[in-house]
Amino acid sequence: MDIAAEMAYPTPFRASPLLPLLLLSLASQRNAPRPATTFREEYDYIIVGGGSAGSTLANRLSEELCVSVLLLEAGTANPPLLNDIPSLGRNFWFTNLDWQFKTVPQKHTGAGLINRQVIWPSGKGLGGSSLLNAMLYVRGNRKNYDDWAAQGATGWSFNDVWPYFLKLEDNRDPEYLANGYHATRGPITVERPRYQSEIKSPILEAAQKLGYRIVDSNAARQTGFNEFQCTVRNGQRCSTAKAYLVPAENRKNLDILAGAHVRKVILHRRRAEGVQFDFQNTTYEVRARREVIMSAGTTNTAQLLMLSGIGPKEHLEKFKIPVIADLPVGNNFQDHCSALVPYELPLEIPPVLQKLTDPQNIKEYIYRRTGPLAAAEFLSSFAFLNSRPVSPHTDFPDYQIYFAEITKEIVQQQIGLRPEVYSAVFAPYENGTMFACLSQMLQPKSRGTVRLQSANPYDPPVIDPNYFENPEDLTIVVEGMKTCQRIATSEPMRKIGARPFKTVFPGCEEFVGDEDSYFTCIARGGVVTLSHQVGTAKMGDPKDPTTVVDPLLRVKGIKGLRVVDASVMPIVPSGNTNIPTIMVAEKAADIIKETIQCPSCGFPHYDQYAESSDINPYTTFWKRLHSN
Repeated sequence: MDIAAEMAYPTPFRASPLLPLLLLSLASQRNAPRPATTFREEYDYIIVGGGSAGSTLANRLSEELCVSVLLLEAGTANPPLLNDIPSLGRNFWFTNLDWQFKTVPQKHTGAGLINRQVIWPSGKGLGGSSLLNAMLYVRGNRKNYDDWAAQGATGWSFNDVWPYFLKLEDNRDPEYLANGYHATRGPITVERPRYQSEIKSPILEAAQKLGYRIVDSNAARQTGFNEFQCTVRNGQRCSTAKAYLVPAENRKNLDILAGAHVRKVILHRRRAEGVQFDFQNTTYEVRARREVIMSAGTTNTAQLLMLSGIGPKEHLEKFKIPVIADLPVGNNFQDHCSALVPYELPLEIPPVLQKLTDPQNIKEYIYRRTGPLAAAEFLSSFAFLNSRPVSPHTDFPDYQIYFAEITKEIVQQQIGLRPEVYSAVFAPYENGTMFACLSQMLQPKSRGTVRLQSANPYDPPVIDPNYFENPEDLTIVVEGMKTCQRIATSEPMRKIGARPFKTVFPGCEEFVGDEDSYFTCIARGGVVTLSHQVGTAKMGDPKDPTTVVDPLLRVKGIKGLRVVDASVMPIVPSGNTNIPTIMVAEKAADIIKETIQCPSCGFPHYDQYAESSDINPYTTFWKRLHSN
């Protein structure tokens, strides 16, 4: 336990005398596996990326003892213990746990953001974005997966993927288990947050008075307000590193290498033969006997495929990258974006920072794992709703709203507002208690791209989500903002002293009094991402020119190369994407296992290679590769 290293992270506890005791209590759960310090010259499977998909896949493939698996992760193997505190995920943005991406300046939104750019957090380290996310346990809507199958992703309908949602889940709430839509004994622990905000009850009361149902969105119906669950284990964040890698760390057929920055997939005669990566200031090449599997995430997978020669021909030629396969990598880019409506609360309700630094609250978390530190990033409630009247039998909401307490730091730094916008709108309230309602569309019509900035693997990619390019997306977000306003100004919320800000967003003054126009102006001023990006290596019918991988997740025209992460999703699920990403990896593992035939004796063939003095496939492979 390195107290100095923990103190280097921007959390509220750096000056607390209770920090050592807090860290000691957190250490009761291992949050990451022991990484390898050495590695072999070849493996059966090389997985690129140790995030939500890669961690899952590494565990499941290494269950087959006759195959060897190498997991390569660019980020750290050792996230701080404080990252386990559920309320602190956003405190690790802009640290070594975050790729710290930004979008290109947006054309249709961003007037109130610095350089019109949207800040783009993306997890870096074992566990990936499950280190930074809000931990919400959301599967999406069954129609999402039926649409995948209908559009060519055969075998990915809701009935096909449903068993994998159950396989990953360890639900510890008897009330949820009783409805028959949940499971136990999976790797991902699911619990209710162990803290209830002061605004939760009045929000749900207001929702019911307005005619909305309170539902379990992962059960029979998604539409309605939620008493939600999170990926939390005994009051601590349950990342995929904790859930999948820690239990597998002692397997002799699995090596987990952190701090390994992959440069490209090595391709020979349209086959993936290995990967090239940097580790401890040295460039290495390792062979994959069976497959290379890309699990680097929607942004990084697209970048690495293009660096390897798989992508749009004209774009690769621009950087003098030899084109191996002309495929639409980086297209079909989708994300849920959100616009924010701010409100104030009376000082009788303490601000977030005061709650987090109160010694009694810290002690409550240390000894009972309850209280404000156990909050899921101070989220109070969320809902899946429809922007237009639909049949009572229709269950396909088109927007989601979230209510959460917010801080000065969240608004000022993590949204990236221009200083003059922050000063005009938020500064008058920054010393008080604030909350916000975020509205996001669930089925975006806009499509963006991920492209290379250069042929240098250390240069961040060019990210253009193209938010609001389709005006229908904006219309739906505005409808959600209007619902936010109805809930936040309802009688139950007025009773606790909730009030809309009186300040006006710069540039929107002429629209005050016209709710539609004013909220449209706010959304045009700036949006935030909740990191639900998908689609840059689209899965579907291999004859479809818009697809990159087939329904078995194999890259078209390339042998021995698959993609297993959110980039394969042809349509973004209606909700948070961490659980669907894990589902994809669970199903992919079974698809790949069908190709593995272990010897009946159970003797691992990778040990034969390791112990043989007269067979060196690595040497013959690289001699052949570099002689051509």
